[in-house]
Amino acid sequence: MSLLITSSHNSDHENQLNVDIPYHYRNDFRSGMKIPANSEIAVESVKINRNPILDYESGQNTYFWMGQRLAESASYQNSLSYIIPSINRIRANLSPEDFAEEFTKIIKRAYSLHPEFDTVNGITMTPIHTTSSVINPFQGFRYNINQIGASATSAVPPSGYEKVIYGDASYDGTTLTADDNDTYVQLQPVDDVGGPISLFDGELTFDNFTGAAWTVGLARPIVNEAINTAAGGIDYGGTNPQIPINDYTISNGLGPDADQFYDYAVESYNGEIKLFHAVPSDEVGGIDGTLQMREIIYYQKNNTATAANNGSNSSFATGTPIPSASITDITFNVENEVVTISASGKVIVRCNNITSASFKDQVPKPVNQNCWKMYPTVGLWSLGDDVDITSYKCRTSSTMDKNIIPNHWAFKCNIHADMETVFDDAVNPATGFYEIEKPWEESWGWPAELETRPLMKRYLTRAGVVDTLNTSDYVRPYKGLNASIMEDYEPLFIVNKSERYISQLNLRNQPNSANVLGFSPFGVVPLEESITEATGQASFTSTTRPNMSSENSTFIRVPTLNHQTFNFGTGNPSKILFQIPRFDNSGAETGALYFQNSDKSFIDLNNPTDITVTDLDVQFVRKDETFAKDLTGSSEVVFFIRKKAKM
Repeated sequence: MSLLITSSHNSDHENQLNVDIPYHYRNDFRSGMKIPANSEIAVESVKINRNPILDYESGQNTYFWMGQRLAESASYQNSLSYIIPSINRIRANLSPEDFAEEFTKIIKRAYSLHPEFDTVNGITMTPIHTTSSVINPFQGFRYNINQIGASATSAVPPSGYEKVIYGDASYDGTTLTADDNDTYVQLQPVDDVGGPISLFDGELTFDNFTGAAWTVGLARPIVNEAINTAAGGIDYGGTNPQIPINDYTISNGLGPDADQFYDYAVESYNGEIKLFHAVPSDEVGGIDGTLQMREIIYYQKNNTATAANNGSNSSFATGTPIPSASITDITFNVENEVVTISASGKVIVRCNNITSASFKDQVPKPVNQNCWKMYPTVGLWSLGDDVDITSYKCRTSSTMDKNIIPNHWAFKCNIHADMETVFDDAVNPATGFYEIEKPWEESWGWPAELETRPLMKRYLTRAGVVDTLNTSDYVRPYKGLNASIMEDYEPLFIVNKSERYISQLNLRNQPNSANVLGFSPFGVVPLEESITEATGQASFTSTTRPNMSSENSTFIRVPTLNHQTFNFGTGNPSKILFQIPRFDNSGAETGALYFQNSDKSFIDLNNPTDITVTDLDVQFVRKDETFAKDLTGSSEVVFFIRKKAKM
């Protein structure tokens, strides 16, 4: 019989072979050790130092949500929100304090897609400790996610932030002038000079129009210059994605050539003011990939079987459009899902009443997740036409992390998801265009699917009939503001499978972080204090103690001997000898731990003859045979070798 005493050095010592760390070390026997033929081995005792850390390795996923909390019987199909995946940059085992610091960055990146979260200073994740438990003092986390909850100040973009999609234009910080016929421009302020229009009392005002025909409005970011396709239209998808929507083309566009895209627009043409929005096409096959610019019949006066007098939604329900000559300015206001369009101080249209589907064609579409970030967009029809931008209440980098154009949900779905590498990886240096590089996995069709939700479809086709495939009679009141928050909208963590929020058909990598974040067995963080309307703060706390790494199995593996065990979890032969208990002999699970093995299981060394051992590798691994990196300090293992009993 022999005892083999092995140990690592301190954690700050590492030899040239990189095998002298607490979870993987090698001891050398200078004179060699002879092991008699037909021997067997067992673990006698173990001494380790285990850190109380959380495992958030590469397989861990958390998804986020900003929208209505869905009832048990509800479906995401009736909402205007979609899941927000995250990129796991942690991929490590960390202490609760270090993990909270790193995971807070993931939360901030997710909610920076919505302009009304203070993702600079308003999101915190705080470890909770108790003095009532010496063994398990760490109890979970307190999460605070603050909406800004106040109106933005006007910040009209300065010169230099105009993006000419086609045509030619000049801009001096107030006046946008067409230097060519048929000019289409979007202002794209970033960083601290401006950003997307605020969804909390956001405002955009156009004034001093000089042309007879023009188009102004709001649109999601248009990321590349226009390329004319062989068909003569504008390529809004494919290899030169114009707007970040999967395979979307634009039918019935605006402007002189009917090829301009806006989410919300006012157009002056033939002496009349008409309103438009981008909604699912009513053409055959349109719902699988086409948006069309549909007119908003704000001036509907007469009650019919399929239309109602729009007086509750418009100051101009007179039966005819407003004459262009009677207006001086156009203002767009945004409040969560609600867009209000005004002219010369009077409301042209606002969705106050949508109790009947007959109103759907007479009010602006609601703001969905594709439109969380929208920018001033202008079409000037003739050379020399100009317009002033006199007010623009937007969010800036003072409250919004990564305030750049690509940091947009649909862009991440279809082009490139990692904002840390977007300019290096997704921009073609030869053309300056964004090209499809690394979107979120399986997210290609999400923006298009969101656009075809029942609330987004109109009630009638342009021919004035109901089409059950391309139209919908589903209605609900639009969600506006409630005190200092988005009405009925909550920031939620999705931490396990949840068919209410996630389609199970198109997502392989389901969220699985409930144990680490402290929400097991829930799929979505449960309702707690939820949102405080007065402060715009969402607060919730771990409902269970997060799963520490000590709660994962740890095994001792010795690859340098002849024994063989079998790990059915990996489906392979193994060199594992022993499973370390979760608690040591004193009942502790973290810190300095000592395990005395009183019930040894001996493993055959498969040595029909004597063997001489000159070195011994000792490894601490998980059930998948990856290293258990929560060990620190020095590790010690004593092995017991004996000859097998004769049968």
